Amino acid sequence: MNAFNLTRLFKICIFVTLACLTRAYAQVPYQDLTHDSKVFGHKKNYRLYLPSGYAQATKRYPVIYFFHGWGGRHSSDDNAKLEYAMLQRLVDKYQTIMVMWDGNMEEAQPRPYNVGNHEDIKFQVQMKDYFPELVDHVDQTYRTLTDRDNRGIIGFSMGGFMSLFLSGKYPDKVCAGVSMMGSPEFFVGTSDNHTLYPVRYTFANLQDVKMRIHTSPTDILYFLNQEVKAGSAWEGKKIEMEEFPGGHMVDDPGQTARFEKAMAFVARELGKKHPQPKKWSHYDLYGDFGLWGYEVKSDKQQPGFIYLKDVTPQGFGVYTQKWLPHGPTVPVRNIEVQTAPVYRASADYKLVNYSFRSGKVSVSDVKADASGRIRLDFDAYGNETGIYRAADKASWGFLDFQVNGKPWVKNSGNALKIRLFNRGSEGGGNLKVVLSSPDQDIVIKDSVKTVQVNANARLFQVPDFELICNKKPPLHAEPADIKLRITVYDGNMVNSTVINVPVDFDVPYFTNIRIDDGKVVREAALGKGNGDGKVNAGEDIVLYEGGKRLKINISNVGIDASREQFTDEMIPARWPDGFTQQSIMHIETDAKEIECLASYETKTFNPIERKVTWGRVRLRVEK
Repeated sequence: MNAFNLTRLFKICIFVTLACLTRAYAQVPYQDLTHDSKVFGHKKNYRLYLPSGYAQATKRYPVIYFFHGWGGRHSSDDNAKLEYAMLQRLVDKYQTIMVMWDGNMEEAQPRPYNVGNHEDIKFQVQMKDYFPELVDHVDQTYRTLTDRDNRGIIGFSMGGFMSLFLSGKYPDKVCAGVSMMGSPEFFVGTSDNHTLYPVRYTFANLQDVKMRIHTSPTDILYFLNQEVKAGSAWEGKKIEMEEFPGGHMVDDPGQTARFEKAMAFVARELGKKHPQPKKWSHYDLYGDFGLWGYEVKSDKQQPGFIYLKDVTPQGFGVYTQKWLPHGPTVPVRNIEVQTAPVYRASADYKLVNYSFRSGKVSVSDVKADASGRIRLDFDAYGNETGIYRAADKASWGFLDFQVNGKPWVKNSGNALKIRLFNRGSEGGGNLKVVLSSPDQDIVIKDSVKTVQVNANARLFQVPDFELICNKKPPLHAEPADIKLRITVYDGNMVNSTVINVPVDFDVPYFTNIRIDDGKVVREAALGKGNGDGKVNAGEDIVLYEGGKRLKINISNVGIDASREQFTDEMIPARWPDGFTQQSIMHIETDAKEIECLASYETKTFNPIERKVTWGRVRLRVEK
């Protein structure tokens, strides 16, 4: 071959190579990259999409993060059926950076995120720590808009759960989230300490994040996501929800229409101003956490939640719960709360606190630090606190309630007693207390009370409200409580809060009760006692209706609710989703009988549908 032909062949090879590279770039518009993760202690993968023209532009862009599902990675998710190359068109259309993270915990472990059933929690690494680390890396490496107004999350399946969980964990970092065929609940935490996080009971965490849910009538998780939908409505959180044919996937193969609906939803929020809420509440399963400038530290080393309620500069509540929605307190010795810098620097303030443990009100002096923060200490048994200056006015608001001496309502004959607490300076006068409910099954007689309060009072009991409750026991595991709103008007000052009230449903008695007091009823003994299969004082027992373990929803007599323990099981279904909770109850030493409202759950295999059967229990306690 002569020199001319060699040169010609060389040019042809160069042309073909460039053409192949051009086609490859056109088909693969993303970049698969790594960064050094201190959280994981090694490099982590992610896939990056940049808008066309990013290299030539100087402007900054919002960021959307995508979380894959089970068995997926940053670069693949067989169940989702994502068309990765086609997503560049959406990135260009909505002018965002998109980052697909890698939720893999280790190469030999296909299950991502360190969430799931008890045996799935294997790592100390927490994705709640990795998400802000990845956000920081992206913000420091690329031209991003770094505030919450320009950051959103989309997740599929297990990643859908993570989008709901992390949006609720960090509403100060995210303005919008989408769950596509998302899982409804998982245990989250470390292998030694993990807590069931049921999305249907945690929409208080998501009040300041715009949310959308994709589901499908033929999806395995369809009915479980109907529970999530019911939970959002129960919490008063508006969400978008759309049903698609085709089952558990993001899109039809070769299509991006559904992914675009998710991106369009997030993109509508990007760039808008989402102001910090004037009042907020938050459940957190970790002992230490921060939100909206507040920092919480504790010695919590066991499952459960720390709950900050109705946080404002004027005060807040601090509670713990072993589980949601009505678990007993968590045995935490001390909870330290450092407020956001919302007070005058180095100024003196008064602190008033009501302790549910002692039933007493205390008033003390506190001082803001040079940044305008105040550090406070609380126990785990429930506290309502107020922070004020001597010249401030009184600040009356809700403290607690009873219905005929009990913390629940029945269908009729409900005399609701509400106690108010003054979180401000001492001062009385005329108050107007208004009771309302977003629940259509509640009838309130004489919903407005006008009362006269003494000037030196800190606590005040409002005259009884009469309620009729027509709520029926739910057929599935959606929230069974009613909601009541208590609004207190004191001149120009208005304080309002919403409370959850259990319902003691009027249902028939179970007729086939069996007792585990150390006696094996099914495959194992969960109770502790003399093992005679009878109820004895001082025992820890599990009740069965036939072969079904019971959850005790309401106990009228005989059971020490503060010593109730949590147990659960995964009833077999197509996937291990939807946990069934049961009660291990401590019988009081002077108990003569047990009277309670209970329930048990069953599940269908595919789709997974949790059905709840309700009944009453009455048992004599052996001497």
